[in-house]
Amino acid sequence: MTGVALVTGASGFVGSHLVEELLDRGWRVRALLRATSSRQWLPLERVETVPGDIMDAGALRVAVADVTAVFHLAAITSAVRSGEYVRVNVGGTRAVCDAIAARNPDAALIHCSSLAAGGPVTGGRPVTEADDPHPITPYGASKLAAERVVGAAGLRSVIVRPPAVYGPRDTDVLAAFRLATRGFALHVGPAGQRLSMVHVRDLARGMADAAAHGLGRGVYYVSGAAHSWEEIVGALAHAAGRRVRSIPVPIGAASLAAHVGRLAARVTGRKPLLTPDRVRDLAQRDWTCDDGRARRELSYAPRIALADGMRDTLAWYRREGWV
Repeated sequence: MTGVALVTGASGFVGSHLVEELLDRGWRVRALLRATSSRQWLPLERVETVPGDIMDAGALRVAVADVTAVFHLAAITSAVRSGEYVRVNVGGTRAVCDAIAARNPDAALIHCSSLAAGGPVTGGRPVTEADDPHPITPYGASKLAAERVVGAAGLRSVIVRPPAVYGPRDTDVLAAFRLATRGFALHVGPAGQRLSMVHVRDLARGMADAAAHGLGRGVYYVSGAAHSWEEIVGALAHAAGRRVRSIPVPIGAASLAAHVGRLAARVTGRKPLLTPDRVRDLAQRDWTCDDGRARRELSYAPRIALADGMRDTLAWYRREGWV
């Protein structure tokens, strides 16, 4: 499947990689961009841009006109006030669905959700699409509510749920890489913690695969392998070329830091790096998912092993002077 693709959130970490993947597959790409959105990762000579954001009904109707598919990635992952998750993640998704239904009802919708919508493992095995969702934070609840908006819209759609995403251009895990180059890794979670992770370029391929093969089939986990915390630290150490010591951080101390950080964010207006909800996520023993359905039905196959992905990411940070 190719044609004209509208990407919301195109200037972001995942969105910019998706734009590159779609262009490589022969799509023509249109990006909905706010005036304040960074353009630095976008090949603007190959991308059509439409000014506006997902809360602007008029801009959305212009943006969705005549497209083959809408890849909806625009969302917030960290907020000072929980109501912001509902306003942007749920309200924005509703606005996108309404614009497609009104202006271009034949367009496909590929919606990027999150493992947070499904929740952590509770049954002793990685979660699957058949499990009842049980989000544990306002962010996860907002992503699940957005999925239900998509399901109720009556559009040709598919929903992709990635776990933790990492790779070049990501600012959320940058602090962890900076610490690793100094020989440290802070660990908030319990002993024996396991996490599913996916490199951003694998996720971009998975979303393009979902557009080609998954329309009308519901929800797919698009992931990489599951790893223990020790394996993740080992991959960081290998990438950094030095020994990295994991330092446990008590949940109470992390929660206190998160509350202080949230108060500071309210004053500065900046995105808080650590929130109380994020601490609750980090405190879970198992955030793993089974991507077998995506492999079977979407022909999805992650290509980037954790060690290679960590090395690739750190090398990019160093080239850009971020580390």
